Amino acid sequence: MGSVGLIAVLWIFVSAAAMAAGEKVAVADFDFVDTSGEMRDQSAAHAARLKELQQTLAAALDHTGRFEAVGLTCAAPPCSADNMDAASLIDAAKKANAKLMVFGGVHKISTLITFGRIAVVDVATGRSLLNRDITFRGDDEDAWTHADSYIADMVVQALPRATVSK
Repeated sequence: MGSVGLIAVLWIFVSAAAMAAGEKVAVADFDFVDTSGEMRDQSAAHAARLKELQQTLAAALDHTGRFEAVGLTCAAPPCSADNMDAASLIDAAKKANAKLMVFGGVHKISTLITFGRIAVVDVATGRSLLNRDITFRGDDEDAWTHADSYIADMVVQALPRATVSK
């Protein structure tokens, strides 16, 4: 095979790999607020659990084969809804070449009650495709693992119905 043929074959493989990755979905940093008043400092554990939530969500998006999860780069991290205005967050998603952006936050009320909000927006139009409140019981590894899976499934199930701007 000549060099032109080899280049053509490589181009086909690279193009197929790029198409297989699917549309980019930016996964913003999730916010966390703890108003439980517990005496024990759990900030490191909560930061780790938020990171696991984002990783679970990104893995679920990637696993579909239709979407590729991408992170955001911001001038003043974290790249989250509480830390940035909406326009700056959307701009960060555009710079990541994302068509959609997922963001949200978790609010720990007590050791038994935790609230969360998850949203998906079309980056080009700012149109909301998903905006849901969730609750889960507990603040341990099992509760968070269950919530992570639930959130990831909810987002993935919402995306097939989503119409993304071209």
